[in-house]
Amino acid sequence: MISSVSSVFMITCYVYFKQFYKNLIDNNIEGAEQRKIWTDLLTKKLIIFPLGVVIVVILYIFSFTIIHLAPNVENVKLIRRIADLVTVLICAVLFYLDKIELDKKLAKYIADNAPAPPVEDTI
Repeated sequence: MISSVSSVFMITCYVYFKQFYKNLIDNNIEGAEQRKIWTDLLTKKLIIFPLGVVIVVILYIFSFTIIHLAPNVENVKLIRRIADLVTVLICAVLFYLDKIELDKKLAKYIADNAPAPPVEDTI
């Protein structure tokens, strides 16, 4: 159950942030080449969530195999649940660290490329 919730959480985060940043990039970045560069950067930052889902699935398969091959091993499910939660936590922390970096770069890019405000004549 924890594996399913962990995977759904990471997939939801992936879809939400991909949509959010895709709209942000489309609305604030001019030029197809620059949009492609920022979209590629976003893809690199978001790769942590699919990677986390793969890790959770591998952990689940590994623990399921241990349970069936050696049923006398204790606490396999508990260890897997803890590992799932730790995996989700690590993925979230790594993504939010990357998100902070991406936000700073995007804000700097938008500020550098914003049109200059009109200068008023004071005579």
